[in-house]
Amino acid sequence: MDVVALAARIQAMPDDALDALVVERQAPLQLSSTFDLAEHLLSDASIAQALRWRSAAELAALAEGGSTPRLEALLLAVDGVALAPVQAAARAAREAAGLDEAAPRATEPIESPTAPQLAIDEAIKVAELVHRIADHPVVLRSRSQLPAAVARDLAEAVDADPAQLEERLEPALLAGLVDRSDGRLRATVDADAWLAAPVPDRWLVLAQAWLAATPDVEAVAGDPRTGFPLAGDAERAVRERQHRQAQRLGLVARGALTTLATDLQSGRTADGEPAARAALAAHVPPATASVYLQPDLSAVAPGPLTPEVESRLRRIARIERAGIASQWRITAQSITAGLAGGETAEGLLAFLADASLTGLPQPVAYLVRDTAARFGSLRVRAVDPVAEGGARSQARSDDAQLIRTIAVDRALAAIGPAQTGPHRVTFRPSAEEALDALLDERYPAVLEDEHGELVVRVPERAPRREREQHRLVARLRDAGFEVGEHERAWLERQLQTAVRERVPVRLTLITATDPVDIELVPLAVANGRLRARDANRDVERTLPLSAITKVAGLGALR
Repeated sequence: MDVVALAARIQAMPDDALDALVVERQAPLQLSSTFDLAEHLLSDASIAQALRWRSAAELAALAEGGSTPRLEALLLAVDGVALAPVQAAARAAREAAGLDEAAPRATEPIESPTAPQLAIDEAIKVAELVHRIADHPVVLRSRSQLPAAVARDLAEAVDADPAQLEERLEPALLAGLVDRSDGRLRATVDADAWLAAPVPDRWLVLAQAWLAATPDVEAVAGDPRTGFPLAGDAERAVRERQHRQAQRLGLVARGALTTLATDLQSGRTADGEPAARAALAAHVPPATASVYLQPDLSAVAPGPLTPEVESRLRRIARIERAGIASQWRITAQSITAGLAGGETAEGLLAFLADASLTGLPQPVAYLVRDTAARFGSLRVRAVDPVAEGGARSQARSDDAQLIRTIAVDRALAAIGPAQTGPHRVTFRPSAEEALDALLDERYPAVLEDEHGELVVRVPERAPRREREQHRLVARLRDAGFEVGEHERAWLERQLQTAVRERVPVRLTLITATDPVDIELVPLAVANGRLRARDANRDVERTLPLSAITKVAGLGALR
């Protein structure tokens, strides 16, 4: 296939397919036309780069002149046949790497007994990450990095290595549950409904989003260290990350796709339920509304909690181990957070007594009552920085010793406490930032407004973000397709398609003066002439095909 034919195929691709193509083939942004893109895709450098990402089976198929739907989506093959320069490059690369001529045999999907449990565990752990980010949005460091202390806390919550936290967060980012923009990491407006859904539904959202972003999941099922013979360190690192994610989601096991993955790809059951969700739901233990409350202030859930109980428990306890059976810890700080969110001591005690399978231990009841008695003894509010010498917030308390302690607490040095009276201390940052710092150091602080009323803080949610189209796609669509003598036959075929589909096209025409751009709906093509309706003036025009110098498809031609 030559450049002209490949450019014509590119022009006919739907926008989403073209978007995926330019991203995965790493097309340079400065390309200005579909011809430029076609030339780039056929270049030795571009083909070599694409082959570094291909599995051993894909390389063998290309070397033999074959194809797969995945290879065709990347325009490494067309109509079931590998492009000639791609076949030659794959054959040479395999020979240089000393690979066997025989193509690796396809591996049948396997029924893995551990895949459903891994999938359930991952859905619960990703939910824990989303919960924490939803409760406490994160201000990112330079280059959008998580603060080290936050990364450690989040990793610890899901038993992860802090170095792998980014890959554990990636499914939530792909699913649009958390958003990383404007220097912050926040839960989105879709997060709360997802967190309230049953575990199988949570997993389905994560798995579908991950699979959409990783269309070659079958290629990453095998061992990434040996399954991609031409991969460099960078490519292999990506494939290893994808392999680990697929394992945790229950999509691959023992070097093959699982039946859970094929169910995810196959669609729905006879009842209309997603097949993968139905398969996973059979392995999810029944939700429980009870926990084992211990005298050491811990609470153990024997299985997945009902959303109502989990939501309430999360307001007054901190999770220590996320999983099918989770473990929680009740602390003065967690109870203070619950009280600040509108809970009462009586309500908390009643809830814990109802939820506990072991009664209400005396240490738990004492901690709740003691914390409630001290709640609100330290009140934080905003102040006028002009009147306060640059300070933007203050804390006040009837406990003079508490104020003196805060003023000299080195752990609070970052917010600059300055005692301005026996019952008052000011801080440099905002009231919200000062409150967070005091709570981190376990002071019984609450936020109040200018009238002294308690402020219940509602964490913000990031708006839903639609995936942005690659800038190169818009440029190529606007640039259209230059029509020369070699493209006349292609042009006539495309216009005939537009006639059948009744879709508009945008043409540039030669005139006696300057070229003219016009949008038309083609009605007929015959004898070298186009009859079309002017979409703007609602009149018919007839013009020779030879007058067309450029065409940009709208609708089916795109």
